[in-house]
Amino acid sequence: MRQLPILTLLLALLLGGCNALPDASDAGLQAIAPNIHVEPAMDGMTRARLIQTLAEAERAIGITYGSVRSRPPVYACVTVNCYTHLGGTLGSTAEALDDRILLSPTGLNWHFIAHEWAHVELFTRMTPAAWKQLPQWFNEGLAVAISQEPEYSENAWQYLLTANMPHPSYPELRGLRSLQQWTGAVGFYQQQVQSRQFNGIGVSPVYTAAGHVVRNWLAAVGNQGVLMLIQRMNAGESFDAAYQAITPQTNTYPPI
Repeated sequence: MRQLPILTLLLALLLGGCNALPDASDAGLQAIAPNIHVEPAMDGMTRARLIQTLAEAERAIGITYGSVRSRPPVYACVTVNCYTHLGGTLGSTAEALDDRILLSPTGLNWHFIAHEWAHVELFTRMTPAAWKQLPQWFNEGLAVAISQEPEYSENAWQYLLTANMPHPSYPELRGLRSLQQWTGAVGFYQQQVQSRQFNGIGVSPVYTAAGHVVRNWLAAVGNQGVLMLIQRMNAGESFDAAYQAITPQTNTYPPI
C-alpha cells in the first residue's frame, strides 16, 4: 500500500480486512487491454499512456525476479469518486486489493503501479504460511526498491539524514512486522516531520528507511538473494533465519 496521510491511517487499519474489488464489469469499467480496465471517462491519450506505463512496471518486476508470474487485473480511475467507490482509501494513490491493483487519479505512473505489483508478485511466489509471517518492513521495503519511487530514494534518505529528521533505527524498523505495527509507525513519524517535503514531495521516514535497508540488502545478495529467501521460507524456514543465512556476514548497512 502506498503511503497515506495521517488522518486516513486509522481508517485504513479499520477497513483493511474489508476491501475487495468487484469484477470490472460490475464496477462499470471498460477493458482497454488484457487485465487493464479503466473508468469510461478516461481519454484516449491517458489510456495509451497507461498501457505503456504498465509495461514499464512489468519490466521492473521482471528485473528483480527474472520473470513475472503474476498478472494482476488493473482498475484505473480518473475521478476520486470512482476510486473510493471501488474501495480505495481516500488520500492514497494506489492499492493492491485481493489480487488486483486499484489506481487513483494520481496513481497512473509506473512507480506507483510497480510498488503495488511488487506486493502481488511476492504474494504469488510464496506459500500462504510463508506470506503470513513475512515482515511488513521487508514487504514494503522491497516494493520501494523495485519501484524506484523518487520520494523514497537514496537521495530522499540522505535528505532525512542531512536535515536531521526523525526516522526509525534499524532495530526499530526490523520490529515492524505486522501491518498494524507498520501503519502505526508511519503515522507516528509522519507527525514528527509534519508537512516537510523533499523535491516538492512529502517526506515519509518509515518508507524511506525501509527502502534504504532493502536496497542495501539487494546490493549485497543480488536478485538471486530474493529468490533464495522465498525458496527457504516456502520450505518452512522462518524469515529471520532465511534472511540471516542469505545476508553476507561482512555486509554492513549505512547508518540508519
